[in-house]
Amino acid sequence: MTPPNPLWFLDRSSGEVTLLLLTVVLILGVVRAALPAAYPLLVEGLHINIALLTIVFGGLHVVSAIVDPFAHLGPVDAVVPFASAYRGTWLGLGVISAYLYGSAILTSWPARRLPRSTWIWLHRLMYAAWLLAVLHSLGTGSDARNEVFLLLNLVAVVCALVVFLGVRVAEGWVRFPRLWAALALAAILIVLGVGIWAAGGPLQPGWARSSGTPSNLLRSP
Repeated sequence: MTPPNPLWFLDRSSGEVTLLLLTVVLILGVVRAALPAAYPLLVEGLHINIALLTIVFGGLHVVSAIVDPFAHLGPVDAVVPFASAYRGTWLGLGVISAYLYGSAILTSWPARRLPRSTWIWLHRLMYAAWLLAVLHSLGTGSDARNEVFLLLNLVAVVCALVVFLGVRVAEGWVRFPRLWAALALAAILIVLGVGIWAAGGPLQPGWARSSGTPSNLLRSP
């Protein structure tokens, strides 16, 4: 069997690093919003710089995926959601995630360009961008059952959920207990739903075929 192209490893590793960095950006954003007086310069600085570093690794992930000849991806697949013949649904979620993340970055750096209320609601799209990135990672990654890959994804999801519940929900509960109780429940149910879906989908044999991999790229008929 021909060994995978080095670009394949670069694509997978840069994608996983991007997800981990995106998780750190999300966590720092949650801390900054819930505890604005807690080391504001440090948290804000880390939040901004890691957000920019995420763009670097995200770009590396996209470029290496296009250059790698395995999946025959092109520039259109990288910018048009669900256009790819290779796992189009799950690749499309990654494209949408990138657009949501990019909209938050472009309206925030180097200076905030929108009224604060509008900017806050737009910035909250980061939650959706992160969730779609997790689904993209599990659904598109052919190494979804790799133990290291699973451990890193599990750590990312658990850390994000714990910080959201322990910091953001705890802070908002004092003023609007019913609202934040509902948001906490929704977050828990979403994470459980993703876990159940992953256990019955990407972590099962045969996912490569059912996820939309072209037949000529499958190892067995």
